[in-house]
Amino acid sequence: MGNFFPDEIIEEVKDRNDIVDVISGYISVKTTGGSHKALCPFHREKTPSFVINAEKQIYKCFGCGVGGDVIHFVMKIENLDFIDSIKVLAQRANIHIEENNISNEEKRELQKKVELYEINKEAGRFFYLNLIKSGKLALEYLEKRGLTSQIIKSFGLGYSLNNWEDLLNHLLKLGYDEKTINISGLIIARKDKSGYYDRFRNRIMYPIFDTRGNVIGFGGRVLDNSLPKYLNSPETPIFNKSNTLYGLNIARKNITDGKIIIVEGYMDVIALHQHGFKNCVASLGTSLTKGHALLLKKYCQEVIVCFDGDEAGTNATIRSLDVLEEAGLIPKVLVLPNNLDPDDFINQDGKFQFKEQLQSAIGLIDYKLLLAKKKHDLNSSEGRIGFVKELASVMKDIKSPVEREVYIQKIEKETGVSKETIQLEIYGNRSPKPFEKNQKYTSKNKRDNKYIDAINPVEQKGHIIAEKQLIKAMIINKELVPLFASKVNLEEFSIAEYQMIFEYLLSNNDKIYSIESLLNEHPQLQEIIKDILKTDIEHINIEKALEKYIINLRRYKLLYQIRILQQQQNDLLKEKKLNKEEVEKELLKIGVEIMRLNTEIQKLQL
Repeated sequence: MGNFFPDEIIEEVKDRNDIVDVISGYISVKTTGGSHKALCPFHREKTPSFVINAEKQIYKCFGCGVGGDVIHFVMKIENLDFIDSIKVLAQRANIHIEENNISNEEKRELQKKVELYEINKEAGRFFYLNLIKSGKLALEYLEKRGLTSQIIKSFGLGYSLNNWEDLLNHLLKLGYDEKTINISGLIIARKDKSGYYDRFRNRIMYPIFDTRGNVIGFGGRVLDNSLPKYLNSPETPIFNKSNTLYGLNIARKNITDGKIIIVEGYMDVIALHQHGFKNCVASLGTSLTKGHALLLKKYCQEVIVCFDGDEAGTNATIRSLDVLEEAGLIPKVLVLPNNLDPDDFINQDGKFQFKEQLQSAIGLIDYKLLLAKKKHDLNSSEGRIGFVKELASVMKDIKSPVEREVYIQKIEKETGVSKETIQLEIYGNRSPKPFEKNQKYTSKNKRDNKYIDAINPVEQKGHIIAEKQLIKAMIINKELVPLFASKVNLEEFSIAEYQMIFEYLLSNNDKIYSIESLLNEHPQLQEIIKDILKTDIEHINIEKALEKYIINLRRYKLLYQIRILQQQQNDLLKEKKLNKEEVEKELLKIGVEIMRLNTEIQKLQL
């Protein structure tokens, strides 16, 4: 079951209920400078030990140990459950929340989650005190990594002693039952069913927070050569690695330019945070997921990926970039010198050098180009061929003609291979021709799909009319755009201007657009759009027309491939450097391929 209230509502309730103001409504709070103190309302005392932290929006009594956020305080002071406490605070802040019916069973499940939050919070406090009081080696390790006592406290770092039941016994003393502690993932059942033991032992502990500041799990790092080096909490009712990013609870409040940096490890996040880069998060030892990307999209527009420079990190970077782009984010890559990870780099070179590196972050295609350049020796013919072939598959996925043209020019500059040859390697097409505003429009001087030349003029005219019908259908009914986009690629339209219109419709499909807005962006297309809008589609089944159009596209491409092969046959017959046997062998090979393509054409006509 999901939360009764959406996370956004809970966050808004907390954001709009300042903890100092709320608590001041119940007890007398004395403010001195930035400090807020009071006599604890939960136990008798003469000297104030109840402290409120306005910056972190939490309270803590150093007398009885109780503490938490504003919701927890209302639960405690009003003796309410989680749901009713949210309602009280929402009403106080004039936040409207939908009243949903909730069964007693659902209420118990929600209350169980609240208890799991409390168990994890107590465990985090226990680990932190272990580090301060008994974790000499762990502290030395963290200090050696350059962490200050303040940053250790800010991230709540701790230490699990090298004992089997320390945490378990501590939580039992606090009144939690073994069953619930087991659900939290902090303990493991013994194989002989004689009881439980602590999951984390002799490890530096990194508490993992959700965006609301609740401790939902832990990561633990060994201090010796034991394996695994890192150990995370298992999946629980409150912890899902695929939807959790380490450090996002801090990063979401420190995004000033719409950007988030994503790194691999806990120490990378902490090191960057200590040097002032607080808009930084990490995935929890797992590949970036769609859930991670959608979570990031709530808080930023651009994500800079800075993973380790080894092979595993490179592969993870490529996968992450694709996931981020699919989610509608702008992905970039920060490639640090000498394959250093962010933690090592910033401690070695400092924050100003890191900031300079950030400004040189590159996009997805540039990153793939960089990797291909490292992989292939561009000083050799084989290397240049491999380089162009590898990037040809990348170019096919670029929808924007302008972006495609820019990268083709880059490949041309790197290899010396002509733009026309690169274009042929990518699609078997000519490069798109620029639109000349004053040139009279005809299908001949605007044709931008070379394979259309493989059919007779009458059929060419029919195909172009079909394109006009499809484009008009999309202009007057934007709901058709996703359907067409899933079946037809941008470059498959035979007219360059049709490509421009289709690209505009794709890019603006999630917005309200009109003919006027299209013409404002592309005023040179006015006559063409008028011509398209005159096309009759009233009695046409658009979905069937699309299906027929796609079949024709496949047939035209096959015909074009046959034409290319036939041209190769003619070239071979004129080739004087090859002997007769070599020519006949190649001609036979080409002939077999032509037969295969003709068979494919016949299948389409069935």
